[in-house]
Amino acid sequence: MIVDSLELFISVLAISILHAILPNHWLPVVALSRQFGWTSRKTTGITMLAAFAHSLSTVIIGIFLAIGGMTLDGYLPYFKYIAAGILISLGILFVWRHQHHMHFHLREFKMTKKTNIVVVISSLLLAMFLSPCLEVGALFLVAGTNGLALTMIIAGIYTLTSVLGMTLFAWLALHGLRKMDWHKLEHSSGLISGIILMLTGFLFIFLH
Repeated sequence: MIVDSLELFISVLAISILHAILPNHWLPVVALSRQFGWTSRKTTGITMLAAFAHSLSTVIIGIFLAIGGMTLDGYLPYFKYIAAGILISLGILFVWRHQHHMHFHLREFKMTKKTNIVVVISSLLLAMFLSPCLEVGALFLVAGTNGLALTMIIAGIYTLTSVLGMTLFAWLALHGLRKMDWHKLEHSSGLISGIILMLTGFLFIFLH
């Protein structure tokens, strides 16, 4: 199963790492940390919670998609190829969005030091929960055609990579990470994700 689904593992890992790197996933926590004077340990803990909230919504959506994929695969013998076609179509959509400068952005937090800390953290977690990773969610549709076990492995890979990745980059930012062209990377993420989805779809069609 693992060998036959290697392209799914690689795709999920690649997209998870890409999104963990993007600043709109961890920069709000760093900004709040500096604004409220949080310790490095507290910032790291809150970043992990934010990353988990972000991953949780993606996994919930993904599991529903996987169950749908499993159900349809039972009625349609060739549904896995239809699912691969959906991946390719979504990949094309992401590339099109990139070409037309339509990108995903997490809203900036506008809070003052007088804002209650519970409200600050709750707002952050809610915002992260409401911004699931749609690219990874789509991969669950294909994973579902290979059973629940693969679906849960995919969920574990994505969650672990996202939590560790976001926490790592937030920690690096707190400790003087040199300025990079994050804006360019963020705007290229849709293009990269789209290409990964298309490649995954084509590989799934030709290798299965």
